[in-house]
Amino acid sequence: MVTVEHQKENIMLSSFATLSILQLIKDAQQKHGLRHGDYQRYRGYCARRVRRIRKSIGFTHVHKGVSKHAAKFIPRKLASDIVTEERCLQIAVFDAERNWSYAIQLKQEAGEDPHSRKRFHMIGKLRRAVKHASNLESIIRSCERVDAVTKLESQAYNSWMHGCLRFELKEWKGALECFKTAKKIYEKLATVVKLSDLVELYRVRCREIQPQMRYCEFNCGDDASCDAAMSEMINMRLQLSEEEGILQEDFDKLIAELRTKAIVHYIRNIEWANEKVAVTNDNVKNLLQALEQFDHELAQTTIHEDKMTLYEQLLSRIRDVIQILNEEQKKLVGNGTQIDGAQSPNRLTIIYLEFLRLKRTIERYVMIIAHTKTQLEKKIKPQDLIRLCDTVIENSCEILELPGAATNRDLETAYKAKAEYYRALRCFCLAEAHAALAKWNEANVLYDRAVQRISNTSLLLKNAKGNTFVVEKEDDLKNLYEQITASKFATQANRLVEAANDNKGDAKQEISDSRPLLDTLNEFRKITSKDICKTEQNIRIISVPPSFISMPNKPMFFDLALNHVKVSIYHFY
Repeated sequence: MVTVEHQKENIMLSSFATLSILQLIKDAQQKHGLRHGDYQRYRGYCARRVRRIRKSIGFTHVHKGVSKHAAKFIPRKLASDIVTEERCLQIAVFDAERNWSYAIQLKQEAGEDPHSRKRFHMIGKLRRAVKHASNLESIIRSCERVDAVTKLESQAYNSWMHGCLRFELKEWKGALECFKTAKKIYEKLATVVKLSDLVELYRVRCREIQPQMRYCEFNCGDDASCDAAMSEMINMRLQLSEEEGILQEDFDKLIAELRTKAIVHYIRNIEWANEKVAVTNDNVKNLLQALEQFDHELAQTTIHEDKMTLYEQLLSRIRDVIQILNEEQKKLVGNGTQIDGAQSPNRLTIIYLEFLRLKRTIERYVMIIAHTKTQLEKKIKPQDLIRLCDTVIENSCEILELPGAATNRDLETAYKAKAEYYRALRCFCLAEAHAALAKWNEANVLYDRAVQRISNTSLLLKNAKGNTFVVEKEDDLKNLYEQITASKFATQANRLVEAANDNKGDAKQEISDSRPLLDTLNEFRKITSKDICKTEQNIRIISVPPSFISMPNKPMFFDLALNHVKVSIYHFY
């Protein structure tokens, strides 16, 4: 017995395989709910996996039953002297993940209420996750059978989990230090590890940590009122993926706080229909501040989809503010407050915001049209541009119909020219659609109509020199006119070719007359030598075999006189 124990002590314990903690949790997250943001499903998976691992290695918790007493639960905690295989380390990993996912689920359910009980519950679960992550790091550090890569990964994971806790506690400096440590370790691992999948995984993790670091740096600094800082926050918000929904909400809250601080000292008057109105509503102030920031953000954005996202967010915000002002207007009317029709400040503000909404909508559709024209790898159909042009024309006409729009000559001229220009473009697209269907006459008429629209637009632009509302240029008209002229000539040529082909078809039809010459001696038939020399002879002299000829039948005679002849029988005898 002593010999056996001595042999066991002398056995050299083999080292564990490398435990890639980041790859382990990322695979589990993608397969069990976090691809769709379902933290509850992922939490259940982590709990089941911990239970399976404990059962497989015989390390389950003890439920000791004592007579006349309730069952007593005795937990079996993970320690360094108990770790005999690498699956023991996975227990601590998924215990930390289970508590972290529960915390994020509670954060989603708590909403924006800072005093919600679920928020305190969330902090408690994050503390438990940090406890398990710290226990994992201490076990791996003291275990001699674990390699250096696993130790570095455990340190990075523990630092990241500490950063998440301090991030929620708004301890920005401490969170920033933890995130920096985690990022530095992952960058070091990316240079050491040779597997390309792991290297890419570490780099993605560094990119995920970067927005959290910038968020902490921003809250630590004193540049919360700078427009440049706000622009950077918005750009980082646009770069976040859908999987980082919780961080997106944090950025949205921070941007809203920045704009709220910015409008405290913001004084602005709006002018519409030769009337100036002082802005007193905080929602309108916030919106006007966002409009001033919008153009700067749009100029810094280069991706078309990001620009569309900015436009959609702005238009949604304008619609919300208009709805709030309309509800306030209805309340004033319901309370019996006297309102001076369209000249009231609230009404003028609503009309001005409607103008801004229509103007930005037109800009958005014009940008879509320009982007569609540049899509060389895709075949553009004229029908795709017709709908976009219709929307631009409709919104331009709505601006001209706004109350007080006629008092501003520059605005009226600019949007008349815009509507006429896009009518010309619409006619051109319709003509292209008809030309694609070989309807040459209809296409030619539409090209003429487009040229007429361009001449009308040119006259309007000549009268609008120095107009700040005008966006269209003479070069745009010139390019469109050249396209129309080229397409018109092509249509006319195609129409002539089609007419010539029809004439050839008629001539061929005459030559292919299959009647024999013997039957058409009284007609003039044009037959050339080429027709006679063809291998397939279509000219016949007589019909072979000959056709049937109708002939008269043998005549029938009825001898009626014999019926009246009476002959005596004796005569025959």
